Amino acid sequence: MKKRSLILSLCLAMAVLPTYGAGLAILEQSVSGLGRGLAGMAASWGDPSALYFNPATGAGCETLTLNTGLHVLTGDVQFHDDGSTLTGKKSGDIIGTSFIPNLDFVVPVGDGLTLNMAMTATSGTATHYNSYWLGRYFSTETSISVLELAPSVSYAITDELAIGFGFLAQYCDVLMKQKINTTDTLPAGYGHDTHLKMEGDGWAYGFTAGIMYKPTDSTTLGLGYRSSMQHTVKAKARFSNIPEVLRLGTSYSDHARISMDQPQSITFGIQQKVTDKLTLMADIAWTDWSTLKDMPVKFDKATAVTGGKHRDPNHMKWHDSWRFSIGGEYALTEKWTLRCGATFDERTVTVHSDKKTMMPDSNRYWVCCGFSYKWNEHLTFDLGYNHIFFEPSHIKQTDASGSGKILKGKFTGYTNLVSAGLKYTF
Repeated sequence: MKKRSLILSLCLAMAVLPTYGAGLAILEQSVSGLGRGLAGMAASWGDPSALYFNPATGAGCETLTLNTGLHVLTGDVQFHDDGSTLTGKKSGDIIGTSFIPNLDFVVPVGDGLTLNMAMTATSGTATHYNSYWLGRYFSTETSISVLELAPSVSYAITDELAIGFGFLAQYCDVLMKQKINTTDTLPAGYGHDTHLKMEGDGWAYGFTAGIMYKPTDSTTLGLGYRSSMQHTVKAKARFSNIPEVLRLGTSYSDHARISMDQPQSITFGIQQKVTDKLTLMADIAWTDWSTLKDMPVKFDKATAVTGGKHRDPNHMKWHDSWRFSIGGEYALTEKWTLRCGATFDERTVTVHSDKKTMMPDSNRYWVCCGFSYKWNEHLTFDLGYNHIFFEPSHIKQTDASGSGKILKGKFTGYTNLVSAGLKYTF
């Protein structure tokens, strides 16, 4: 019995934000940036919330600057059956409400040099299906908490040119539940669904670098790079409700080690000041998802429930993806700044049979707006709103137990993202 569905469920738990960024992307780093669809982030001179995209942006801060935000993600994403041979109930809404904070600060130390720290946390994000839904053999519940710490330095070589370099450390904590099809693979009357719960965590490390250039007083260009990283998740697996015919007792525990490469990415941004009040912006981002060819998993034990295997290479068929953003800011008064933008976020999976219930990937279209209010010379409040439309994501996934049954249908839905934050300059 192959347990490929088990492997994918755990590995793709890293993508518990599937309804927001393409692939495994996590994009809630900036309240002001989300208000314009992340347009111009790599060229945001002096914006601490842009450090994630380009560590050189900190060079524009002349005083100690603190930036913080909270992003609330909600929506409605559901599966619609279209000829599945698996039996079960409807999925219902698979996403709940998630709260994603971020914190960034920049400390100038003189002579154009700044020390920076960007901290992005993901908490409370989850996909949750009905326990008896059609695709329960692929996933029933997944949640993840991720914290990225990114210390960096920025250096303004001249008033027009700056560079930056940083270190990336990511910690992830994973919870996954699913059922295993030991009903159809055993003689009638001997089988029933086995329950599986997976929990694990791990660290990954990498680096980031960037450059910013102002060819004119009204034009700013930026280029940011994030390296590839490899997460090694050490997970504990608990199997329960096991049929007695498998002679494993009512439950048993196992351990698994999952190796997962996260790809490199490059972001190019531009900001063009059209008038004293109006600034137009654009971003182009590329992520090297095609390098994610495998997510190998190694089990400590080889039993009938895991298909008698210690290891499965878990082959993937992902493609590189692009994100295109356009937007702008308008200084309505000295205190009020208005923003809007639009984004196209390309899918990483194109073939229906390559998609997984853990991540019903599709093309995404963002419509965004927001504003800032400058309370005084030190404190500024930010608010942003994104509505994200999804193209229908068709899927045809085969039960890995060997029953030959399939899950066939499509995912449809949308998400709303409301972001609030503040920026304080000392």
